[in-house]
Amino acid sequence: MNIPVEPPPKRGMGCFGKGCLTLVMLAILLVVVGVGGTYWSLRHVYLSDKPAPIPETTAPAETSAATPGETSVARASEKSAEVRERMDTMKKAARAHEQTEVELTAADINALIAANRKSRGTASVGINDTVLQAQFSIPLERFDLPFRNAFGLSDRYLNATVTIMAPPGTNANSVQLREVTLNGHTIPAGLLDWGLPGVGRSLRSYVIKYANHYGVTGGEIRDGKVILHTSGH
Repeated sequence: MNIPVEPPPKRGMGCFGKGCLTLVMLAILLVVVGVGGTYWSLRHVYLSDKPAPIPETTAPAETSAATPGETSVARASEKSAEVRERMDTMKKAARAHEQTEVELTAADINALIAANRKSRGTASVGINDTVLQAQFSIPLERFDLPFRNAFGLSDRYLNATVTIMAPPGTNANSVQLREVTLNGHTIPAGLLDWGLPGVGRSLRSYVIKYANHYGVTGGEIRDGKVILHTSGH
């Protein structure tokens, strides 16, 4: 089955907008099709008819909970703009062959998610010391996927958790998913390296593309942060 994959966005949304969420969803679904083997398993075992609870991904207030509605979205947009500015600074440093690093907290990443209307409410990231866990609850009706209506999946949700550990020295070529669960079922964690049918490229190729775009040569997860480096070479 040939499935066209939407290319990642060129700028502005980072890896947490519509493009990457679609790619993550497609990669997980393709693994499920290979493992589950039947349409019934895909619809009733690996996909859900209800969304999973996702923690609110608004930019946090320092002393109080985020204000609901437009104020909350505005705060997330302001925070995400600051994060993107830091990433752009890293990109400029890499192009000038300068060594630098950027630290991203879970709040930083969640602000990027919350600031974009396509990803808002569908994902959340938490970091506990050296472990990052991303939660997804994506309604398939939100994405214009060619197989969605053909297989009657418009009313289903992809509820997944992905766990990543990145010790010092990790780069886009070596980062691995430690655990992937879909609707409570464990699936192969090597989906980063699975080739996407009809495309040939793997999800890792897009990770490498984003790393190259910002000049990231390495990174690690520690002290509750994702720390990205440029080598200066």
